[in-house]
Amino acid sequence: MLAVPKGFPYRLTRNLMIAAGILYCSLLLEAAAGYPLNIHTSFLSELGARDQATSAYARAMDLGASVLVLVAAILARPAARMHRDVRGLMISTAVFGLGTLFDSFFPMDCAPSASEACRLAEERGHEGADLVVHEVTSTLAGLGTMAIGVFAVLVLRRIGWGGALGRAVAVLAAAVLLTNTWLGIETGLEVLSGDDLHPPGVLQRVAILLVCVLLGVLLPALKRGFQR
Repeated sequence: MLAVPKGFPYRLTRNLMIAAGILYCSLLLEAAAGYPLNIHTSFLSELGARDQATSAYARAMDLGASVLVLVAAILARPAARMHRDVRGLMISTAVFGLGTLFDSFFPMDCAPSASEACRLAEERGHEGADLVVHEVTSTLAGLGTMAIGVFAVLVLRRIGWGGALGRAVAVLAAAVLLTNTWLGIETGLEVLSGDDLHPPGVLQRVAILLVCVLLGVLLPALKRGFQR
């Protein structure tokens, strides 16, 4: 008979992940603020820039989401000790949580898409340490989300894909991996070339939305993967 490992509070962990998915969805803040940035040319992280009216709210949402996923990863340790793929999933979740946590503590000074002076400073390499740190922490969070997508598929494959919900989440996890990889390649090429190859806004918003949904549905779809 299948049972969750002793000491693993599945329901609490599931609820924490659902709440984290909601908090991480900064598209909700952007909509509530009346779309203060151009959705085609801006990154959602610019909502947290110190020169934006949304800064405190965006950073608080990132902080809340990161704390919740880190607590969830800690609570899932009994299941992670049983299965290697679950361990990889929880480590990936923790990496995503740490990157997002540092994002909330190290925002950009200004939003490049909203300020010509800020954009020029960025182009000339005068953006300051805060933007450099923010780029590193955002990259860490992005790598975490890509790894979550990979390990979610591995867990689902082990349990036989888990019915219709499991298959839907497998497609969702693959979409998270694809969109975040695509976004990472685009931004990486732009940094290396120094040219704006393609406005990243819509792609990034799609990628963030998919991550938010995945965080919310991950544990219900993978419940059997956490069981003995």
